[in-house]
Amino acid sequence: MRRNTTLTINILTTTTIITGAILASTYVSAENDVVDEINITVPISCTLSGTGMNSHNANITNGTYQADIGTTTLHAFCNDSEGFAIYAAGYTGDTIGETNSNKLVGASTNTTIETGLATSAGNPDVSNWAMKLAITQDSGDTTGTNAFTIDSAPNVALPSEAEQSATSASFSQYHVVPNEYTKVAHKNSATDMTANTGGVKLTTTYAAYISKTQPADTYSGQVIYTLVHPSDAPAPQVSSCQTKVPGVTYMQEFATMTTEEKAAVLGNMTEDAQYSLKDSRDNKSYCVAKLKDGNIWMTQNLDHDIVTTTNYYTNQNTDIGYNTSTGEYDTATWTAPSATLTDANKSNWVGSYTIPMSYDPGDLYWNATKSDYSDWDAYYDSCTLNNTTNKYENCDELLNPINTYIDTTGESQYHLGNYYNWTAAVAMSDSSSYTTSNELIEQSICPAGWTLPRVGTGDDSFYSLWNEYGFTSRSYTDTNSNNQHDEGEDALWTTPLYSAAGGYFGSVLGGVGFGGDFWSPVVLINGKGAALASFHVDGSVSPSNYGNRYGGNSVRCVARPTASSVSGL
Repeated sequence: MRRNTTLTINILTTTTIITGAILASTYVSAENDVVDEINITVPISCTLSGTGMNSHNANITNGTYQADIGTTTLHAFCNDSEGFAIYAAGYTGDTIGETNSNKLVGASTNTTIETGLATSAGNPDVSNWAMKLAITQDSGDTTGTNAFTIDSAPNVALPSEAEQSATSASFSQYHVVPNEYTKVAHKNSATDMTANTGGVKLTTTYAAYISKTQPADTYSGQVIYTLVHPSDAPAPQVSSCQTKVPGVTYMQEFATMTTEEKAAVLGNMTEDAQYSLKDSRDNKSYCVAKLKDGNIWMTQNLDHDIVTTTNYYTNQNTDIGYNTSTGEYDTATWTAPSATLTDANKSNWVGSYTIPMSYDPGDLYWNATKSDYSDWDAYYDSCTLNNTTNKYENCDELLNPINTYIDTTGESQYHLGNYYNWTAAVAMSDSSSYTTSNELIEQSICPAGWTLPRVGTGDDSFYSLWNEYGFTSRSYTDTNSNNQHDEGEDALWTTPLYSAAGGYFGSVLGGVGFGGDFWSPVVLINGKGAALASFHVDGSVSPSNYGNRYGGNSVRCVARPTASSVSGL
């Protein structure tokens, strides 16, 4: 199976042994011969860059058409012997494939301009915009241009049958902006790579037709271009949760729903299927699923950055002020005294449970050193920060298939989410006064209407969920010295929860890809501890573990059940 990842190839260079002239009649024994073998590895190198980006600006009068709105030059280079391909997709929405991802959206009116052929032929009352690609040629490039092909997109629906002409079926002419990743150009082989080391060049322009009834506004959108290799590699991977939860946009909407409304949402969701919801605090989208325990779980780790703006956290946007008697949120606010750490200040992590702390590692990278693509590099229990590239590399294991994607250089990436100490996880400014073992804290940094999962046997617990999928009784084996996961261990990743082996953080990353720890809201007095659920790929699965409150672990939220079954350990 082909992969769109960076690979290496080995080239054995033939070496000629040159012997010197015999200066004397002395016999030279063959034992004195020296053979010097030379091995040169030429790795596959693929890059895609652009110049003139974000220069597509136009002031278009209603009822008129304008072509060639700005020009961006894409530079594509890839020495894969089997070629490469460039895919494009509208990227206005948070997720490729969303309703507005291939539309231009008004800044103030929130109205849109549809994708089309940028003409009035189909319907003069509908505004539309289009994209076009062209191949350009550098001086001295005599082969690369001819070997590069701009694709057609027959499966992309055009605005009307009248406009589906042969000239509009190719991206070399103005064409609709695709809603999903669509191949727009390709090169079958690297043997005809351009003489210029910059590779082949594409120019991309846009056109728009504005109807007479289009409201005045500034409309904007984005198109993302991605290089994959070889040329027949599949389209770039995107999150599989493309479908929105029926009738719901934001996670916080669950906080105000009645029992009947929650039941209706659950009834319209297919069990184990992935859906998309946004967090209104930062507008980030998350994958969620209705799982076998009957609850809606986030299937990604929380990625919310702590901010310190006064009263930013309220009972309307965050899981604070929950009243167990009424099942509603009372008036409450929380102002965190510290913000989210990044690589620039990660050494400021404090080993204390009195200060809320969180850390955002950004993207983790896989170096593609394994020929079978099954590992995040050879056996390491942590990620290494490459100070040159500012990327975390050499991470263990396949973290989470649902959220692994390929960047423009062909490297695998995984966006893990944030790490939180327990004080931050339960939305406190100081958790030191909570010393009653098994006490349940009814608040968290989760969105309003969601909560940290319990670790006991309640309806919203890790134990209940993992038991439904057989985690607690599964037999695990590991026969590989490099810790790549075997068939039995795959259950941790292939179930719809998509457990992410995020490891832990405490000024350095550790255990990434080897294990995962998720905070719960249950107090433990052991060393100022708190309960958490944990698993490791070596077979250790514990829905009722514990850790020190100052440690950085992942947060995985679950929608509050209609009637919560409160439980401790």
